[in-house]
Amino acid sequence: MCIDGEQQNLIVEQQRQEIKHCSKYKYLGMPLPTMVALMRKLSAETTTEDKQLDNSTFILRAKAASKQNKHKIYYSIVKSIISYGSEVWSLKEKTLLEPTEMDFWRCAAGKLDRARNEKIRNIMGVKHRIIEDIKINQLRWYGHAQRMEESRIPKKILNWTSQGKRKRGRYRRSWREGIDGDIRTRGIGENLWTDRDQWRLEIRRRRRTL
Repeated sequence: MCIDGEQQNLIVEQQRQEIKHCSKYKYLGMPLPTMVALMRKLSAETTTEDKQLDNSTFILRAKAASKQNKHKIYYSIVKSIISYGSEVWSLKEKTLLEPTEMDFWRCAAGKLDRARNEKIRNIMGVKHRIIEDIKINQLRWYGHAQRMEESRIPKKILNWTSQGKRKRGRYRRSWREGIDGDIRTRGIGENLWTDRDQWRLEIRRRRRTL
């Protein structure tokens, strides 16, 4: 292949191999011009689908769509996507999760200008916030990891302590610190995770006010 100048064969010096030039190229078994045309077509179709998806909010606003169906859409699509892998997230005090969640419920509730979040949740029958559900899932995973054998890699990572000095300034809250804080606020016993059923029962209870 030559960008400018005369086409020449390429010689690899170490192996003394000669690679002949050609005028036709393939990528993944497909001629390159065909592959480029296909990628452009897929890109155009994706853009069209995105526009249709942006305009599909009428499904949530439609009066014919029941509240139950809107909840099914939220739990099966929205929540499952934005909380994927959240068991090992280090949650910050302010995240984009709750605003994203509320955007969906506001769209589902219809035209309610200047309505507070609590009012939207009451109208749509939302009982749990996504942040609280993520914290429960994190505590469930913590208990599961603690019950593992000591030879398991997740258990070793859970009990591992990093070495060295921290940088100056305010450090980022770790995942383990978040777990320990949630255990304290819920008033859960330190070694309650040994009893799987009791542990799951306790972590689902409402957080105690300090």
